[in-house]
Amino acid sequence: MPNAENLIPNNKRSPREVRENGRKGGIASGEARRKKKQTAELMKNILNSSLEGKNRQTVKAFAGELEDEDLTVNALMAAGLVKAAATGNVKAFEAVQRYIGTDEQATKDEYHLPITDITTDFVNVYRLIHEVWNGESDVHEIISKGGRGSIKSNFWAAIVEETIYNDEQAHCVFTRRYKTDLRGSVYNQFMKTVIRHGRIDDWEFTTSPMRAVYKKTGQQVLFVGADKPISLKSYNVTFGYVKMLLHEEADEMAGVAQMDNIEDTFLRSDTPALDVKIFNPPQSANNFMNTYVEEKRNDPSTYIAHSYYYNVPQKWLGARFFERAAWFKQHKPRYYQNNYLGEVTGTGGVIFDNVETRKLTDEFIQELPYFNYGLDFGYEHPQVFIKAYYDSDTDILYPVEEVYSRRCKNSTFARKINKYKNVEILADSARPDNIKEMQDWGFDIIGAKKRWGANNGRDYCWEWLRQCNKIVVDPERTPHLYKELTTLEFEQLKDGTFSSEYPRLNEDCIMALIYGLNRVIMETRQEDLYIDEVMNEDDVEDEFDD
Repeated sequence: MPNAENLIPNNKRSPREVRENGRKGGIASGEARRKKKQTAELMKNILNSSLEGKNRQTVKAFAGELEDEDLTVNALMAAGLVKAAATGNVKAFEAVQRYIGTDEQATKDEYHLPITDITTDFVNVYRLIHEVWNGESDVHEIISKGGRGSIKSNFWAAIVEETIYNDEQAHCVFTRRYKTDLRGSVYNQFMKTVIRHGRIDDWEFTTSPMRAVYKKTGQQVLFVGADKPISLKSYNVTFGYVKMLLHEEADEMAGVAQMDNIEDTFLRSDTPALDVKIFNPPQSANNFMNTYVEEKRNDPSTYIAHSYYYNVPQKWLGARFFERAAWFKQHKPRYYQNNYLGEVTGTGGVIFDNVETRKLTDEFIQELPYFNYGLDFGYEHPQVFIKAYYDSDTDILYPVEEVYSRRCKNSTFARKINKYKNVEILADSARPDNIKEMQDWGFDIIGAKKRWGANNGRDYCWEWLRQCNKIVVDPERTPHLYKELTTLEFEQLKDGTFSSEYPRLNEDCIMALIYGLNRVIMETRQEDLYIDEVMNEDDVEDEFDD
């Protein structure tokens, strides 16, 4: 248990002090385990020693059917316990009852993650983790990045479970930027891992507070959101120390400084501990996590690991996942490189680097086979109608017309697009009153489906647009959309890097375009949702029943 001096945050010590304290702690921890094991083995040998004389007769009086090789010191102790219980000793009786039906061992070997749970991408990572625990490495931060399906979350959930079993003083903490995202992701992932290893009965899972408690020792795995920094200060463990702090979806955080503050809250002991940042690299090279990775490449205290779906056994992800990856590799290589390989495919803070400016002639537009129509309601914010065509064969999007108005009544705007009463329009479903009003005026208009994919549908739509091979825009036909596509950028953070959150202001034309393409995007997303369910939400209740 850490003393008062150990509670000095590591950022108040010199790097050399931190490394030296970690090395000493690791050596001491390893030595303590070895001594414990040696003592346990000695005790086991003594307890299994044969009895002689009266001691043999005492045991035979209780169990005459015992073979000679069973007449050991252990048997004598058991006989004494039974005799005491028979004379009314309550504690002896309780001890006998606890012993019945158990398969106790004098010593317990360290628990190791099953080798069948580790892909080749994580072999060196796993070895490094144990070097850190033994004080043989100066690393105190691991950046774990990669594309979809590379089992980053599975691996780290299993490492947390192993850590809890092997160090009775250790606790672990998972974080995400928003508390509401924890339960459907890392919380369920850890529960699934415990179930897969057949240890669910050893744990108590609660959602308020959100944590998993190892019943045998009271150790905790905490799941905390970073959106309420003041509340983080109230988190504390009643004994021991936090050995692992894991930031899931690290690129969603509000910069590295936010994660540093969380580290100062939880990692205070001089005992070897790890800060782990897990994420899928965003496209932009200037995203703060992509920039952070580059800054840390030559830092001896940080280890950078990258993992790939193609090193994962196909039966873990399913043939469908690999088939889709192959399709995207051939038809949408930019999307494949970022989404499946975890490569950084964009530069700077500009969101759309796939815009092509071109004059679209009337003849060209007349040859297009069909169009999608989208409407974003507004008054103080602009109200926008967009007409567009998406060529799925070439993965090219052609916006061909916009109607754009500020401080315009719905009835006035309806007259501006009156010629489109005979086509289906998909609009912002958050304004059902406006939709009903336009339906009464004869428009075929319905609300676009907005909340899907763990409520990340909006982000997915933006990513879908960014991953198109091209968005061909004629500034004369869609001037306001052209301006948004070519000027909107990710928010620049205080440290000069960029957030990965998409804008929520001055994006009215883009949202109208997204609403119009709602069904097209959803067709792609339905496939991804299926993959997500297979990978992250595999019927937890069914696994309980098994």
